[in-house]
Amino acid sequence: MFKNIKIQAPLMMLLFLVYGCVSDEGNYNYEDINELEVTGIEKEYTAYTGDKFKIVPSINPTLDDGTNPDRYEYKWVAVNPLKLAIEARTTIATTKNYDDILKLPPAKYSLYYFIKDKVTGVNWQQPVITLNVVSSIYQGWMIVGDVDGKARLDMVSTIPGVAQARVINDVLDVSGSALKLSGKAVDVECFSTPLTGAVIYGIYVTASESGTARLEPDSFAWSQSQNIAYETVGGAFPTNFAVDFMKSPVGGENFLYKDGDIYYFNRTMQIRYGLPQNKVDVETKTFRAAPFIAEGATVGTPVFFDRDLHRFVRYVYSKGSCSAMPPLVGSATVLDWNNTNCDLVYMTTSGYNLDESFAVLKNISTGKFYLLRFSTTLVQSYYKEILNAPDFDKATKFAVSPDSGYLFYTVGNKVYEYDNGTQSAKLMLNKGSEEVTYIGFSKRATKPFNTKLVVGSYSTTGKLEVYTVPPVNGDLILDNAYTGLCKIVDVSYRSR
Repeated sequence: MFKNIKIQAPLMMLLFLVYGCVSDEGNYNYEDINELEVTGIEKEYTAYTGDKFKIVPSINPTLDDGTNPDRYEYKWVAVNPLKLAIEARTTIATTKNYDDILKLPPAKYSLYYFIKDKVTGVNWQQPVITLNVVSSIYQGWMIVGDVDGKARLDMVSTIPGVAQARVINDVLDVSGSALKLSGKAVDVECFSTPLTGAVIYGIYVTASESGTARLEPDSFAWSQSQNIAYETVGGAFPTNFAVDFMKSPVGGENFLYKDGDIYYFNRTMQIRYGLPQNKVDVETKTFRAAPFIAEGATVGTPVFFDRDLHRFVRYVYSKGSCSAMPPLVGSATVLDWNNTNCDLVYMTTSGYNLDESFAVLKNISTGKFYLLRFSTTLVQSYYKEILNAPDFDKATKFAVSPDSGYLFYTVGNKVYEYDNGTQSAKLMLNKGSEEVTYIGFSKRATKPFNTKLVVGSYSTTGKLEVYTVPPVNGDLILDNAYTGLCKIVDVSYRSR
């Protein structure tokens, strides 16, 4: 039963005054008012943020013939008691029923349901409802891509204890985040301890115009001060600074790449993003870095590539600059680091063989392609020409399996697996009319996701597929496929 909650103190004072001056003659004219009896509402609900949530009250008025369908106004208000008063109250609907996507951040709310009779002006309130909102964005694949040429962040959410993962389109809107992406999709990255201080996990999403922004990891909340420009020394970046990509070797350490420059952060050493690090210690100018970083993994030396002088260089943490690689005499099986005569086509640090790095190079003189592998201590373990690899000169995307060391590459709608032991490639996927827009392995994902090949493809909508990579060139095994996504540009796994 609703209760009349409208109390007017001045009227009560007036009644007392009148009572004291006028004798009671016992003549009263009482009129019944329209009262509401409401059923169908529970005392407590639990719902996922980003899910469809529904409450359908049954309202039975005592004095209403039903001829005026617009007689009542409705309001659903959620109050978070842990927030300041100015921030605590959120109106989530102004309809008789609540039947919508729930966009409240996870918390325990007091939910109020108000009805106003516009004929009598009387307000009623339903007894307070407890609403437990839990996270539907606990962990899973973060996917940034484009829809109609505009950036969107989607998520494949994997909730512990729930067998079926769920696809959440436009997860920023669904979670009620204030962040609005603008421009084209660029990058998404997840890694632990991204800042000096209390922030213990970082989810960074980049679009070309809105820049690189860090989301609050549990609710995806955002404010302007969470743009990466605020993580620099002395405002080194503009407010809408947009990275080309990030590479985090371990938690609390991160590289940024932007337009040929590389920047570095280290939580333990209290190094913040500032000046470009792509400068050799004995030289005066920065060099133009290739858009790849062998980040060195847990231990080891990060490696960059100088596009102008076609040389590898090693990054020195303590100096905030680079130095020359150890000298080597080039041969058929050894690459001279400092005089490669090659362009760098691809480079990454893989989990394979204690975090080896893989580099694909194209010889400037011959046009031939080579694969180089080297350890975290800069010992070359493999350098040979890439042979028997169909259309390798047309490859656009690459990835390295952390289990087998196979080099995957894409050509149009096809995905190939190159085995450097046999020096030959095998066609693994032919997506037909679908365009392959992404391949990769998510190194910092929880097991077993960190060894899975992730493939993004697109026809009319985007699709994310997760594969097991068998040994001995076995056919890929499809574990999961998720459809209805954006046109995938980049993928990262949000771990717990």
